[in-house]
Amino acid sequence: MFSLSNNNEKNKIIDINDIDTITNGTLDELKNIDTNQIGHVVNSSNEIISEITPLIMIINQNSKDLEERIHILIEKGAEMDLKIKYYNHERSARNVYNINH
Repeated sequence: MFSLSNNNEKNKIIDINDIDTITNGTLDELKNIDTNQIGHVVNSSNEIISEITPLIMIINQNSKDLEERIHILIEKGAEMDLKIKYYNHERSARNVYNINH
């Protein structure tokens, strides 16, 4: 099990391979991840509070090369319309993108 946690937050992401590559990798490194994984966000009590995908992780980061990163994941097979249970709502990466941008 892989996890990513932020010292400023009590939530962490689990069940996603290559988290470091997704969050900090180069565009070339991003081409090698499993694009349609469904991981989980857990709170400090280890309760699952949401599902998450690599594409949604990238969208949430909102990096200056966001569009390039999204394009790479889509080229590698990421599904923009894959619905997951995202914080008590059924959402896709496209929904999250449209809400945030």
